[in-house]
Amino acid sequence: MSKFLPILLLCPVPAIAQPLPTLDEVQFQECLKLASKDPASAVSEASLWTQKKGGYLARACHGFALATDFKFDLAVPILTEAATMAQEKGDPRAARFWAQAGNAAIAVGQPDVAVDALAKALASKSLNNAERADSEVDRARALVALGKSAEGEAALATARQLAPENGSAWLLSATLARRLNKLPDALTYIQTSAALRPRDPAVALEAGNIAIVAGDDATARKQWEQTIAIAPDSRQAVSAKAQLAALAATTATPETQPQSR
Repeated sequence: MSKFLPILLLCPVPAIAQPLPTLDEVQFQECLKLASKDPASAVSEASLWTQKKGGYLARACHGFALATDFKFDLAVPILTEAATMAQEKGDPRAARFWAQAGNAAIAVGQPDVAVDALAKALASKSLNNAERADSEVDRARALVALGKSAEGEAALATARQLAPENGSAWLLSATLARRLNKLPDALTYIQTSAALRPRDPAVALEAGNIAIVAGDDATARKQWEQTIAIAPDSRQAVSAKAQLAALAATTATPETQPQSR
């Protein structure tokens, strides 16, 4: 899940010329910091702040804390509320709140909700290219979940153009191309992803998946073994072990197979 980062004023002007942050802004920053370290405490703090009319900043922190604590089902409506309120107030951070709502909706299996939230995030001009790329990647995931592979491909193409350094965009592009049996594209995408993320077990796993579809058993075995070596306790390692077992079963020689009686 992409992290929700506090919005900082990075304008290159002298500090004396910058307006002092309001108490609400200071509390928002402190709440986000707490959420990153202790999400349960941040949920309690944000709830109390909401009762004291903390408005959309309190709701945004509350949603962020819930998502950080992997309670995505609870985070979605709260982040949606924060985004709606911020948008009504003309706060450009609404786009980021929409993006986070969309990201949480994907995690909880609500791709239709995610597509709607991410469309609202991308409609804003306040996201930078890296943020827009992340949102396009999330939108692609949601679109594919809805069976709209062509639209998902287009979203990933946009993400790659916006942020060529975005490893997730290349990895998901490779996975989708493999599923659509576009192996030349899949190979190109996974090579770029591997260059960007040489020690990512998800990249190694997908490289093996592409290799096996292409009929290259040796490369598939090597990539799956690398997946296990990189992160032996990961879910990718579990998948790699299963794939290796299946490959071993299909390549067993007659001498190693049990003799029939």
